[in-house]
Amino acid sequence: MIKTTDKRVTRTKKSFKHALLSLLRRKHFDEITITDIVKEADYNRGTFYIHYEQKEDLLQEIIDDIFKKMLISFRNSYIKLKNEANIIDLSTIALFDHFIENKEFYQVMLGPNINHNFQKKMIMVLDKHFREDIDFALNEADPDIDSELFYTYRVHGMIGIILEWINSNFTHSKVHMAEQIVKIATFQTKKVYIKLEG
Repeated sequence: MIKTTDKRVTRTKKSFKHALLSLLRRKHFDEITITDIVKEADYNRGTFYIHYEQKEDLLQEIIDDIFKKMLISFRNSYIKLKNEANIIDLSTIALFDHFIENKEFYQVMLGPNINHNFQKKMIMVLDKHFREDIDFALNEADPDIDSELFYTYRVHGMIGIILEWINSNFTHSKVHMAEQIVKIATFQTKKVYIKLEG
């Protein structure tokens, strides 16, 4: 009986989450009411209040769920590797798979109908994952490089690439993106060319 109840709860919550995301494609979060959500999900208000106190709780649960999935995908790329790995062997396809599988969610959450500052939270979560799990080895020939600044540069560069990919409507394939991340991470710029004409 408990399993049946658990399945029913899971199914009900999934319907509410789907309903909210569907509404967010059409209107701003501030304009969405609980009545809108239950009507979209085909449930009543009483059922909603069994699971959530307010619509913000529902949105937060959606965000928490996606960040848990993101962490699993993030770690899938290196969980079986040994303590030290060549960056060329560090595939990020699993992480890009995650964004493809949840494409509509990210497009909604990074779109104009949310003032929840989701992008900032996403950056913070990815930054935390990188810092907890991966240590970029500094070249011993460059002892003057500040390791903290180096790490910030590397991590936020990768995050920026991911955000650009999402915001460009996933223009490139996940394989292309994974390959580019590795190539960019291992590329050293020796020169720059000034485009501004004096």
